[in-house]
Amino acid sequence: MLPQIVSLAAILTAAQCFQLNMTQFYEMPQLYDLDDYDRCMQELDGETSSYCFVRAQVQPDESVAAWRAIAEISRYDRHHFDHRQLYFGLCLRECEASLAGLDDAELESLLPGVLTENEKVNVYLGLFSMESQNREQHQRLTSACLNWRLKRRGFSLRAKSVVEYCDEAGRVVQDDAWNLTFYGLLCGLMVLASLGSLVDLLLKRRRHDKMLKERDHYKTPPKSLAQQLLLTFSVARNWYRLNQEPNGKIGRELRFLDCFKFFSMFMVIFAHTNWVIYESAISNPQDPERLLHTAAGTLLVSGSLITVTFFVISGLLLTINWLAVARTVQSKAESWTFLQYAVLFVKFNVFRYIRLTVPYAFVLLLSGVYFDTAGGPLWRHIYEREQLACRRNWWTNLLYINNFVQTDERCLLQGWYLAADTQSFVLSLVLLMLGHRFAKWSKQLYAVILAIFMALPVLLTYAMDYYPIFVPTPQTQKDSFIGDRQFTEFYTSSLMNFGCYFCGVLAALVYDQLALKQYKLRELRSFQLLWFALIPVGILWLFTAHPIFQHYYVAPSPIWGAIYAGLQRNLWAFGLSIFIVGMAGKVGWIFRKFACLPIFRILGRLTYGAFIVHLLVARIVLATVREPIYFGTGMMFAFIFFTMTVSYLCSFLLAIFLELPVSSLLKLMR
Repeated sequence: MLPQIVSLAAILTAAQCFQLNMTQFYEMPQLYDLDDYDRCMQELDGETSSYCFVRAQVQPDESVAAWRAIAEISRYDRHHFDHRQLYFGLCLRECEASLAGLDDAELESLLPGVLTENEKVNVYLGLFSMESQNREQHQRLTSACLNWRLKRRGFSLRAKSVVEYCDEAGRVVQDDAWNLTFYGLLCGLMVLASLGSLVDLLLKRRRHDKMLKERDHYKTPPKSLAQQLLLTFSVARNWYRLNQEPNGKIGRELRFLDCFKFFSMFMVIFAHTNWVIYESAISNPQDPERLLHTAAGTLLVSGSLITVTFFVISGLLLTINWLAVARTVQSKAESWTFLQYAVLFVKFNVFRYIRLTVPYAFVLLLSGVYFDTAGGPLWRHIYEREQLACRRNWWTNLLYINNFVQTDERCLLQGWYLAADTQSFVLSLVLLMLGHRFAKWSKQLYAVILAIFMALPVLLTYAMDYYPIFVPTPQTQKDSFIGDRQFTEFYTSSLMNFGCYFCGVLAALVYDQLALKQYKLRELRSFQLLWFALIPVGILWLFTAHPIFQHYYVAPSPIWGAIYAGLQRNLWAFGLSIFIVGMAGKVGWIFRKFACLPIFRILGRLTYGAFIVHLLVARIVLATVREPIYFGTGMMFAFIFFTMTVSYLCSFLLAIFLELPVSSLLKLMR
């Protein structure tokens, strides 16, 4: 292992060959120029005051040092922001005062034109279509104002611009049908939770068996169906459901998955909070740009592999549930009819759809609610854009097609995973049924499917000319992945991820056979060595993207790049599947003991809620900034831990009042 680590260190050092020229960097204008929002909105009582958020794009001029710096630094687009794109928050009153002394000729020279050719900006303009009158009214003033600032500060640059939106003092949010629907649903849940809890308390006090423990009361369902339905909303009963120990041998052996889900969720929140910070205003963009040129930057880029963990776990759990149901049905009938397969297929999909979609739909509804806030120059750019997208495209999320439909106006961007997972679920269930129906050929079927979906990413990457790895560039994140072909077609496609999902399916089949044969992996020394070796190999695998990501001057070979694209995620999924099977077989020593700690039982069960709500939390936190923030390690982790804490608290409430009641109702329907 030591020679491998030494070799990797040499490769990383050799591949890092870029030094940011800071003298040249400070020749460029700052990405953000924001006037004092609160002063603009509050200073003159009784007078209308407007504040406009304006997008600008610097026009080329090779004779200007600032443009040459922009062109040189921005060409490293995988690591740097696009410094042509500037963001202005302009108080119109201040703009009028600064331009008051200029004559008509000088004002005309400050109007290079309207920014119309930037497709990403046009998506924002389409969402903020209600601002068309403000754009027409304030376009000339804002364009002259920002170009005057660029000139006055000595940059000698001209920028085309367009008004994204304008705020006026005294703006009041009006409740509409969307808001009222959410408030009505929220009140309904509160009423049901109150009634369920009161009925549960009365039943507890009226019980005749004084020897019955309090916990046993909450585990025991009442005899009346009406009471059972009402008690699904009992807060106390749902707390016990959330905290209950796993049932059965399989549940106990796989309880470590809660730990996996929690730490994977932490990494997702880590990445997504950084993305929203990029989308916000940063005062020191040079620091995250320089970070991406290091081995730590490669680790951040390779961190996208964390989503593979969820695909593998999802495939594993589907297959375990399928095997349990199949054996129950098999015990009642030796041969299956097509109708039995069809009924099971519908039941699996309907129950899963209801279980996932009810809390998901609630968060979708919440994400579109207009409410009074402290606002800020970036509030509408960061948060209201999401509200508008959700009000327009909520149906793509509920149909789980949002990873390939309306991809430039995504509502809850992280929902792409649920779409890809749902599509993989449906296909995997069909394959498991085919494997069950034609059991004699099941191994050959699974081998062919695995080979196809291992090879498919290679073929698609080569044919479609994708970059070998998914790189969430700073500018792509700032633009919220709008118009990013690599994200939409390469990263979020179910075709590119199904091989990972199917590795989880195969892991469950292997685990099932080992359990049936009572094969004890922990007694096999060679497997234990393999299992422990997966930990350092997995860490090293994260850095295999370094020579590609940090190679600036020559494009990777199309063939070798395509091969790596097929291997990166699929081999990670394959190794993770072995790791999970081993831990299920009680391999892992102290790692398994830690992963099975009771605290992860609750945290793991709250992961789904945290997943669907965490981006809303991050956006609310960062959308209220008044000025560019300093991007540093302390600030970054402060935002991350705050987002994670609030997300899990929100997930707890969502679980108690909605997610667990829905789960209980589905159990009553079976």
